[in-house]
Amino acid sequence: MSRALVALLLLAQVAPAGAEAGADPAVTALRKDSSLKVRTQAAIVLGQRGSPEAIQALREAVAEDHAEAVRLAAVSALARLQARGARGTLQAAAQADPDASVRAAAGKALAALGPVTFTVEEAGGPAGPRLTAAVAGQLRQRGLSVGDGGELQVKPKVTVAVAESGGRTSFEARASLVVVDGDGRIDLFESSAKAAVSGTVPEARRGAYVQKVVEAAGRGLGDDLAVKLGRR
Repeated sequence: MSRALVALLLLAQVAPAGAEAGADPAVTALRKDSSLKVRTQAAIVLGQRGSPEAIQALREAVAEDHAEAVRLAAVSALARLQARGARGTLQAAAQADPDASVRAAAGKALAALGPVTFTVEEAGGPAGPRLTAAVAGQLRQRGLSVGDGGELQVKPKVTVAVAESGGRTSFEARASLVVVDGDGRIDLFESSAKAAVSGTVPEARRGAYVQKVVEAAGRGLGDDLAVKLGRR
């Protein structure tokens, strides 16, 4: 019996998803085995799992394995798992894999994932809820999905300054977004909005102007993030 066939039989008996990650022979085989057949079978087996290590090993295979058959099997496994955390890997494969069949499979897997999803955390401070609502609303308006368990974590922050000078009252909101993906990569977006009113604005009326500049800054942040994602 050939070594490849023996390895395939062993892979058919690999531990279930709840087992210790370090004991998973399919992950080890996909990463290290010299046999094309064994690595391909390992990718297929891992496509029946949902563990973080299985998904990470499949992503590595898509990006690094020299064999078209292994990369194709790994893409198919990620598609079967609906692995949203692998979106970046699939995008890279769809655009740049040297084999047309892998590019096509990655493109189909991306289409099946649907649009990227966001979780917008509540911003702190008195103006925080207004900013959070403005950012989330702008993303939804651009056709993006916002809710719990998103692929991208959006962390908004805002400060508001009110000043009186030269017979005018000015309001300025400075807002930022930290966006973190599943791999821990970070993007930073910043926006600001201003408004000025003649005379002194009573305390009781200032909240309405603060609301306007905060919401404007939030919409700007949502627009900038949507543009980066191609949702112009």
